[in-house]
Amino acid sequence: MKRLIQLNLLLLLISSVTAQESSPQQSPPEELQKVLRDYDWKDLAQQQTLPGEVISTNGSSILKIVNTNDTLQEFSLLKISDPAIIKKTYFLLCVAKLETGANNKRIQFGTPSFLRVLCSLPPAVLGGDGRTIPAKINGSDMIIGDWTSLQFEVVRDSLEGLPTQLEVRLGIPGGRIVFLRPIRLRGVTGSWWSPQQIGLIGGIGGSVIGCFGALLGLLASKGKARNFVLTTMKIFIALGILLTIVGFVAVVSNQPYAVWYALLLPGVILTLVFSLNLPSIQRRYDELEIRRMTSIDTMGG
Repeated sequence: MKRLIQLNLLLLLISSVTAQESSPQQSPPEELQKVLRDYDWKDLAQQQTLPGEVISTNGSSILKIVNTNDTLQEFSLLKISDPAIIKKTYFLLCVAKLETGANNKRIQFGTPSFLRVLCSLPPAVLGGDGRTIPAKINGSDMIIGDWTSLQFEVVRDSLEGLPTQLEVRLGIPGGRIVFLRPIRLRGVTGSWWSPQQIGLIGGIGGSVIGCFGALLGLLASKGKARNFVLTTMKIFIALGILLTIVGFVAVVSNQPYAVWYALLLPGVILTLVFSLNLPSIQRRYDELEIRRMTSIDTMGG
């Protein structure tokens, strides 16, 4: 029975790892993303005052911003407040490059050019205050040298919900020039679940399964709740087989790694752990029942 408890504790540990792996640490590949909208600088210039000059290159509009000051300046480039657009947006892509200004000033240490996206979240409770947090980005948000692609992941808080506004801000050190291509919004396509749902399923499902596994091992070691333990184990075996089958279907259907991994790993673990331990647990209960009956017969004699 010690081995059974150890295996179920291992199940709890692996399930927590599954939850972490299920969370989208990296953005889905580009083929699994869809373009929602491009914000052309020429069109934006007709709607708002931009902090720079719009130039055309190869049929595309580029925003040129020059910082003529000696110190770092931060500019607000774009604010998105349309709930319909924000709901569909998972990623915001910016492509920019940095050049030396005409005065050829050196960049001071600790003041690089950077780009960031701020997500304004609604209050978590009625009457509370909202908050503004930066969007996630894989890698650095610094703009160094030639054209650099920066992809930000829009924050979706499980408690506070979707952002009410997305704001793109640019910081430029003194004497530098930044060029920005049109800002692109991307959604996710071809995935059974969104990246946030995958992390939520892995976190909750992994924790529940791990706790149940440890509980079943403890009850079995004490010889208690026979029907509950054996029935629950059979249910978990069936669940594991189902998850494994659906995981293989996800692989064949070219689902993202985070989708089929979140199905296959717990499916295989459930099937193997509970299938291997079910016979020994049944024998354990049978042995205890035989001992009980023998004890009764002895006392009766």
